[in-house]
Amino acid sequence: MTGWLIYRLKDAQNNRGYIDFYYEEGKKLGINIRLILVEDLSFGVKDNGLFLEYEEKGIEMPDFVINRSRYPLLTKQLEDMGLRVFNNYKVADICNDKAKTYQYITRLGLPTIDSKFIKGRDLDRVLNNVHEATIIKGVSGHGGNQVYLYDPKKDDNGKREKIVEALSSRDLVIQPLIGSRGQDLRVYIIGKTIIAAILRTAKDGFKSNYSLGGHVRTYSLSQEEEQIINKVTSAFDFGLVGIDFLIDDDGRLIFNEIEDVVGARMLYQCTDINLVNIYLKYILDQIS
Repeated sequence: MTGWLIYRLKDAQNNRGYIDFYYEEGKKLGINIRLILVEDLSFGVKDNGLFLEYEEKGIEMPDFVINRSRYPLLTKQLEDMGLRVFNNYKVADICNDKAKTYQYITRLGLPTIDSKFIKGRDLDRVLNNVHEATIIKGVSGHGGNQVYLYDPKKDDNGKREKIVEALSSRDLVIQPLIGSRGQDLRVYIIGKTIIAAILRTAKDGFKSNYSLGGHVRTYSLSQEEEQIINKVTSAFDFGLVGIDFLIDDDGRLIFNEIEDVVGARMLYQCTDINLVNIYLKYILDQIS
């Protein structure tokens, strides 16, 4: 059995150890994991049908695909060619766009952040009406990038101009700053099963991302919190994702985003859970 693991080149270089986990755990389960780089793929329509080539030539199709490239169009192409892709197109399309995610999640009746969707070209004008500390995000950002805090009461060194310039070509989400704890919660999900929850606390500033130096520890979910998470999982056919919640000053979970391509460093830091093994077993069960 063969499974493709799709990455962009830069991300593959930064996640070499994690990719090796897939090789190792796949071998134990009788799966030949093959790394496929987006940069070497070409796909589209030819001779009235869909086509896909690798390194400018044909390639034997796998039994399944794990797409970690944040490229929903590629997922859609692969699915339309009959391949089973994890995560599927619905998850990839919605969860790689924060605005689409908020639109979808709000139907579920969960606590969410007030959010305004705008074009980057309108940001300077919109900031004229911002009077409190505000978070500005690119809809496609991940890992803490394309995220800025703007406080009009502390706009020194031309910070506003720098933010406007950096985000001028992006679709954006604008939100009030929630909570003073600098904490958020990532819940790892495979299928509809909660694997673990990790609490992240910002080292300084407002970003709690582990890759940016945030402190992390395991977190025990209450029954009420599990019910909130189950509402999200019931609305999607997830493979492996991370559901992120902000924590307000009263300790309540406020939905933040869903990571289609979720990182696992902090999970391995805090637990002995073999996430890749669990995920590959889940995939085998799904395609059998």
